[in-house]
Amino acid sequence: MRAVTYSRYGGPETQTLTTDAPTPEPGPGEALVRVAAAGLNPYDWHIYRGDPWLARLKFGLRAPGERTVGSDVAGVVEALGPGTTRLAVGNRVCGFAGFGAAADAVAVPEDRLAVVPATVGDEEAAAVPIGALTALLGLEPLAPSGKRVLVIGASGGVGHMAVQIARTLGAARVVGVCSGRNAAMVRELGADRVIDYTRESVLDCDETFDIVYDTVATTPVRRLRRIMTADAVYAPAGALGGGRLLGPAWGMYRAVIAGRTISQRVTAVAARAEDTAEEVARVLAWVESGEVRPVVERAYPLEEHAAALLRLEGQHVAGKVVLRVA
Repeated sequence: MRAVTYSRYGGPETQTLTTDAPTPEPGPGEALVRVAAAGLNPYDWHIYRGDPWLARLKFGLRAPGERTVGSDVAGVVEALGPGTTRLAVGNRVCGFAGFGAAADAVAVPEDRLAVVPATVGDEEAAAVPIGALTALLGLEPLAPSGKRVLVIGASGGVGHMAVQIARTLGAARVVGVCSGRNAAMVRELGADRVIDYTRESVLDCDETFDIVYDTVATTPVRRLRRIMTADAVYAPAGALGGGRLLGPAWGMYRAVIAGRTISQRVTAVAARAEDTAEEVARVLAWVESGEVRPVVERAYPLEEHAAALLRLEGQHVAGKVVLRVA
């Protein structure tokens, strides 16, 4: 089968589209998915570049071993491993694969896979899992119903989902922060106001918020306090930069540490991978009803995987980048 593989840390140039990769066998509790589309996320490039170094503690200090890129998957169940009970051969599914989605087939634990409604396309479905899970699992515990929510980084893969999911969960007001070129998109997704960070500082917005959901963590939480209510919650869900050692984790750790010195609460967002089928299914139901819309900036054919990954690494994608496999 075809697969985009790599065996050493580096950029897209280290990855090869091979045509003779072995088709995986589904293990206990797994489903073999014939891939239609693969969703790409910052998770992917942090792992294949081994940047930050913290990632190498898990994936290999010198080399990651033979791997196939692609963290989110959408496709059709082709076979089932022993003990698999929720799914059936022929089901259209999507979920977080972790690795391996940029291939003709990938084995995925069934507790990560949700059945895709007939009206939702493969590319849309592939754009859902990580972004939606990070937004839903980060926002829902904060009980956004009736609250004023600020989403910083509102046009990105997680941020554009957070804007919509906050609204779906009943937020009274949703304000997004992004660049002016993506402002119209964020407004169309349900934001009551969009702040163009290239023209004005969010600190001068003349509003206060009950929840600040931050996907970039470029403004220290001690400065954000001026636009937070006394009992507000700051929820960092990602960060830019941070250095070679900790990378994005540093911005989140820094916020948690700073949170011990302020009256507002700081809760770092950590979306789990296992047992997420129910949450993915909930978001897919919202997609089917029109309450949530996954934005696919561009779907690249599998043969253009290097261009897709370079676009992803630019960190200014409006919504998601997807690889079209089938």
